[in-house]
Amino acid sequence: MNRGLNLDVHLHSTLKHNGAGRAYAARLDMTIKRAKATTGRVAKLLGTPEHEVTLWRAGVLVPKSTDCKRLSEFLDADVAWLCAGEA
Repeated sequence: MNRGLNLDVHLHSTLKHNGAGRAYAARLDMTIKRAKATTGRVAKLLGTPEHEVTLWRAGVLVPKSTDCKRLSEFLDADVAWLCAGEA
């Protein structure tokens, strides 16, 4: 089975549960701040509109698995922890 598809399904199902969107947003926001990056810089790196990254940081939207993997690489964070809260 496609690993990217599995991660997408896992991300979306995880974030449907209570507070998971806020928890994801908190991890992403903290990781972006630790990397001393900006929303604009992250958006440019991913080729994603800045408003979309803003919505990720707010926990309103979830990035696709490919974006999540690239975020984790750029921000030097474990993909499972960043995108799903798993250690």
